Amino acid sequence: MADNFEAFICQHPDLTLEAAVLARGGRRFKLRLPLMAAEREFGEASLVLPEGFPAAYARIQMAGAILKVPHVDSDGMLCFSGDAGPASGASPQDRIEDMLYRFSEEFLKPWQRAELDKDFETESQNYWRIHVAQYESNRPPIQAIFTVDVRPPSARVSEGVLMLPGRIAVIGKPSELVDRIRNSLGHRAKQIERMSVIDVPVDFAFSPATWPKKKQELDLILASRLSEVELREFNSPRKAAQHRIVLLRAPNGSYGYLLPGGPIQETKVGNRVAGRPNLWLLPLLVSRLDAAWTTGRDTNLDVPRRQLSHVLVIGAGALGSVVVDQIARAGVGRISIIDAEVMQSANVGRHLLGVEAVGLAKAKSVASHVMRASPSCRISAYSMTAERWLQQNSLAPFDLIIDLTGEPSVRYAVENVRLDNPVPLVIGWMEPYVAAAHACILLSDEPWLRSGADRLEQLQAVVWPDDVLQREPGCGSFFQSYTAVAAMHGIALIAETALDVLDGQVAKSEVRSWVRSQSFLNRHRSGLELRDWAKAAPTIDGVMLRRGLHG
Repeated sequence: MADNFEAFICQHPDLTLEAAVLARGGRRFKLRLPLMAAEREFGEASLVLPEGFPAAYARIQMAGAILKVPHVDSDGMLCFSGDAGPASGASPQDRIEDMLYRFSEEFLKPWQRAELDKDFETESQNYWRIHVAQYESNRPPIQAIFTVDVRPPSARVSEGVLMLPGRIAVIGKPSELVDRIRNSLGHRAKQIERMSVIDVPVDFAFSPATWPKKKQELDLILASRLSEVELREFNSPRKAAQHRIVLLRAPNGSYGYLLPGGPIQETKVGNRVAGRPNLWLLPLLVSRLDAAWTTGRDTNLDVPRRQLSHVLVIGAGALGSVVVDQIARAGVGRISIIDAEVMQSANVGRHLLGVEAVGLAKAKSVASHVMRASPSCRISAYSMTAERWLQQNSLAPFDLIIDLTGEPSVRYAVENVRLDNPVPLVIGWMEPYVAAAHACILLSDEPWLRSGADRLEQLQAVVWPDDVLQREPGCGSFFQSYTAVAAMHGIALIAETALDVLDGQVAKSEVRSWVRSQSFLNRHRSGLELRDWAKAAPTIDGVMLRRGLHG
């Protein structure tokens, strides 16, 4: 078979007989290309057979076409449908034949007909990333730019901060969010320096042919968007010691530039270290950290409203800690957590936090952890009992309460306070082994207690014997037996339910449940049975179904 493939390669009309051996193994064969108009020429193209082919994928490389031709990556490899691969079942000859045909039909002919020209704008950020990489050095003055607010409606002069030693520029308001991002960056943001910024909205994506490459080109854009007064302020001598950044923000991506000048930077020149300011117009990557992007990539229209919401979460245990994390990542702007307990080693396997938090207050540790991961959410923590907190505080500031304690005394305390401040309430809990999980939605006018009775056990999927709960040694609390993996369905149910309430998607009070099968119960303990309502598994949203692989 190897001899047949060698003959096929040597005799193929689209390949030259010259073969180059790659430094890392493998071979490269030049492709015979048709005559093209001068503005369409891109040098040469090669078929690359990496070491290990046919077990590895063949590629087409166009090293001289980087940033000149679309769909060419930073290593010169062409990004198109390409080699079907070893899993296709095709012979190596058929794979190469098909690949060369696709190269001609999907890339070469469309390129000659100018049908790919707009792809530079469509995938502009990919090409900008390649462009920025060409300016990489061992110690650039600024590593990257993070923006924390949305694209402005018009050009403006503003400020940003450079966080050192990470050399990360953060641009936008509010300042409180910038502070939370600094906390998230930890040791990379021990110091901050002020920067001058021009933030310019543009209505189109740039391409390698159109983005500014020289300071003069950038100056023309700024002169057309800003007043002379604003430009004089930006270029004033008193700001000479600051880094100056220009942001060009298109609807689907941004382009950053560090202007020449600014603070003295240590630069290695030969065997010595020299101090000098930035001498070049340096292109920079721009990443968005605003909630609309990090939460839903601008596709979730509920995020701006969620950013204005304030949720009270009672309980920061195995269930509460992860629910807090999930709703923060979903765009909730403010969360208050109440939990009096301290993290124990027994909590580690099922909690959001790990060994690093053992011995620390759960509420404060969860707040710190989640704000580092999701700085768009501001979290307050109260290390006290819910009953005490509810005696000292009003529910008026909150849009939703989530009770995840499973404690009857907490449910009674919340009920009493809701009489004066009717706030929607979600009570979430999981049954032993997570055989079922529930989210009970009580809208503002719906009480939890009926005739003074707590309804939790009546709503469960199983009547549990008393000994199903286990007690920690000594006078410790009771606990259930389950793993973090088993709890994921229940956590998702409760977090999603809370978001539905915030988003105004719930018209009436109801109970949502996730229920496992009777066989799941039997595997954990014999003699248990699902209640009648829970046996209707096909009618329950999110039911787990099993089926054979072959029908």
